[in-house]
Amino acid sequence: MSEVVRKTKGKVVIFPELNLTGYLPRDDLFGQAETVVGPTVKSILKLARSTRKDIVCGLPMKDERIQGVVYNSCLFASGDGQLFRYDKMFLPTFGPFEEKVFFGHGKEAVVAQGRHIKAGLMVCYDAFFPELAKLESLKGAQMLINISAAPTTSRPYFQRVLPARAVENGVFVACCNMVGVHGSLVFAGGSVLYGPKGDELVLAKDLEQDVVEVEVDLSDIDIARRFRPLVRDTRPELLDEISGILRSGNKP
Repeated sequence: MSEVVRKTKGKVVIFPELNLTGYLPRDDLFGQAETVVGPTVKSILKLARSTRKDIVCGLPMKDERIQGVVYNSCLFASGDGQLFRYDKMFLPTFGPFEEKVFFGHGKEAVVAQGRHIKAGLMVCYDAFFPELAKLESLKGAQMLINISAAPTTSRPYFQRVLPARAVENGVFVACCNMVGVHGSLVFAGGSVLYGPKGDELVLAKDLEQDVVEVEVDLSDIDIARRFRPLVRDTRPELLDEISGILRSGNKP
């Protein structure tokens, strides 16, 4: 991480889901999980401060109050020395995924104020839930950052939903995806950044470690929202109705 951060010209440097441990270390999970004052977290904060860059990465984090609970977390270390932590809210437990067995559910959306960007944080499967993207956008996110460990079988779905999240909210959407093999999972790579009109701005290599850079103009958000004002036209009464149905237990 240090080598990549120091070599790239990028001011916001993003790494994949659980990049510090590898995806779902199972029996090693509790031993590798840290608190916000853990040695790895301190090192990342020091790196962010010394380079004056915003760094986003993934690792398992312990619950500060409840012993034995671990979260699949996204850390945002700002170039100003601030630390923001988002715990994955939506845990895939189907097919080859079994995250509910190992992780606790995150409880709140997080928008991090970095030195260079105001970012809504997400982890992988979170991208499939537009309510999270909407909430973080309404809370002022300029970019939705999704750190991911998506295998090749999931890649086509991400290619559909990520640009949709960008268009729906008129924001940039960055997804940094893992590469390599873990058990039966082959991670797809193909990290990508979409503009607020859903246009693909940069794409990393498939199935191969890669570092890509792209310069963005945050004023593109104003332009996109002016010509397609989807955030302005969001109807809160529909969100209230959705909430009522879900709370009643009448899910399809």
